[in-house]
Amino acid sequence: MRGVLDALRWIVRDLRVASASPGLPLGLSAAQMFVLHVLHSEPGLSLGELADRTVTDQSSVSVVVRKLHEKKLVVKRLTTEDRRRMEVSLSASGRRLAERTPAPVQEVLIARLTSLLPEDLRRLRQLLERIAPPEATAPPMFFDDQPQPAGIDHLHD
Repeated sequence: MRGVLDALRWIVRDLRVASASPGLPLGLSAAQMFVLHVLHSEPGLSLGELADRTVTDQSSVSVVVRKLHEKKLVVKRLTTEDRRRMEVSLSASGRRLAERTPAPVQEVLIARLTSLLPEDLRRLRQLLERIAPPEATAPPMFFDDQPQPAGIDHLHD
């Protein structure tokens, strides 16, 4: 049991350090920096593709993109091939920002999880869902600064 809790402590510590990093410029959240880094490596993604790359829900990544667009760090445009498809890319200032900041911790966590065998990843998900059962709504991205639901009582059942 202690080894499991120690591993969780290290993960939570890494996430907490990333979310409180004084290096986050312009009052950006770590979620916003993560999206900037993804768009820096793959410009012109749709919201669905961006959700896939950030391993999150499209509605969650949409909130982050909206905030980045308001700060003029990303641009959104309809593609010429399909006027229904919206692409998101970095603005010049968003590109400069992504180039001068370190890789987000989410990238490291995703890389480590990706290195697991599919059956191990499936089993890990099953076990984690027994500890923290999924809810009806999609969770926000890590560090999206959205208010948390009223308590985490489901962990104390």
